[in-house]
Amino acid sequence: MSQIPLEQNNAFIFNGKEHKVPFPTINFNDKQRGMSFHTPLLKDHWDERTDPTGSKIDTIVLHWDVANSSKGCFDILVKRGLSVHLMIDRDGTVYQSLDFTKRAWQAKGVNDHSIGIEINNQFYINQQDPKWPRKEVYSRDPRSGVPYKHLDFTELQKTRVVQVVEALCKVVPTIPRILPPKGKDGKIITRLLNENEIKGVVGHFHTSVEKIDPGDTLWPLLYNSFSKPSPKL
Repeated sequence: MSQIPLEQNNAFIFNGKEHKVPFPTINFNDKQRGMSFHTPLLKDHWDERTDPTGSKIDTIVLHWDVANSSKGCFDILVKRGLSVHLMIDRDGTVYQSLDFTKRAWQAKGVNDHSIGIEINNQFYINQQDPKWPRKEVYSRDPRSGVPYKHLDFTELQKTRVVQVVEALCKVVPTIPRILPPKGKDGKIITRLLNENEIKGVVGHFHTSVEKIDPGDTLWPLLYNSFSKPSPKL
């Protein structure tokens, strides 16, 4: 049996319904290539939202996975008893592993109203893969403000993050196109957000004092995109 070309299967699944998106996507219904938490063995890695229709979803949480690939990320999540809705691989391919109506275990405290995205990035400088070279960049430690050095996302991934976020705001219309405010330095604030501030697109570090992902480099692109009219799917 031949594989279905990627361009014929680019769809997000929300409440069991497919919504076409304009970028390479493999969802959990693809039995040959997909990665799915919708299996009997993994049913204890997620649960139902307070509102099972997903009508209270208002937040996207951005993570980096500190793995070699999205497949590696998926395997790590399985071992840890966790889950996530979306993964963006190093080549820009997007994997949906869980229906958006389900509550993934990806950002403690905000799981009931959020969608989680794991973006592939080995993070550590000594984990650089010469076949998929990444720039070495600095981000601010969210708590101390001290810069630290790490591997960046690929340029294709950065573009894809913006596309995925914009698509999610269309597919799940209860998610507002907003970002955390900027500080006096013109950069996104890194403090923990209060419960009523967590909506739109946030970083993992906005939800947990222990987290530093996804760094600083994605936000300028997101601010730029949100300053313009919402693109069509």
